[in-house]
Amino acid sequence: MTRLFILILTVTFLSCNNSDNSKSNTTADTKQIVTKDTFPVKELFVDKGDEEGWGADIRLSITEILKTDTSVTYFANSLYDKENVGLEITIPTASPKSEKELAQVLTLQSSGNISDNFVQTLSKLYKEKMDTTLHFVASKRIAFIDLNEFAKAKLGQELANKTAAKEMKVFFEAENPDDNAELYININEAEHWIEIKEKDEGYRKQVIKGLTTK
Repeated sequence: MTRLFILILTVTFLSCNNSDNSKSNTTADTKQIVTKDTFPVKELFVDKGDEEGWGADIRLSITEILKTDTSVTYFANSLYDKENVGLEITIPTASPKSEKELAQVLTLQSSGNISDNFVQTLSKLYKEKMDTTLHFVASKRIAFIDLNEFAKAKLGQELANKTAAKEMKVFFEAENPDDNAELYININEAEHWIEIKEKDEGYRKQVIKGLTTK
């Protein structure tokens, strides 16, 4: 009787262990893999172009990179006039499946006050008056094209002047076509910076409008 009781306990214990391991493995299999890296805050770099005071291309320092199995989020934060300015950009990790799917979607997100500072700084550099009651949008999805992927699909080769940065052309689309705008965003993960470069000076007002809300 004692041996039978011990045998029953042993079988029950093993069954429970196998069940727990199965649950644990299932959880591990479905959990996203996440990595996180952090870097120091640096001064904002402003490229004023050939004519002093004309250009407004900027380079922000990446202070944090968060990766999952489907996307990468870059946290940008730089110093300008003794204030922190920055934003968050999330891009998908998957490459376009075909030439017809070259357009993808990235997400711009607010980092709070530093993002309000960012859009106010950008409006000053753009020489555009901005309503001080406006804030950086909480979250905004924007279509983009990876320029290197575009070159490979359309020309069968990479960009002739390809760099280590991920070079993207982004499109601000609004209900009113007059509010549409284009911009370049380049991300160099190895050197920890994000560039925001103008496509056309005539888009400045539309870019600011696309980045702000009440």
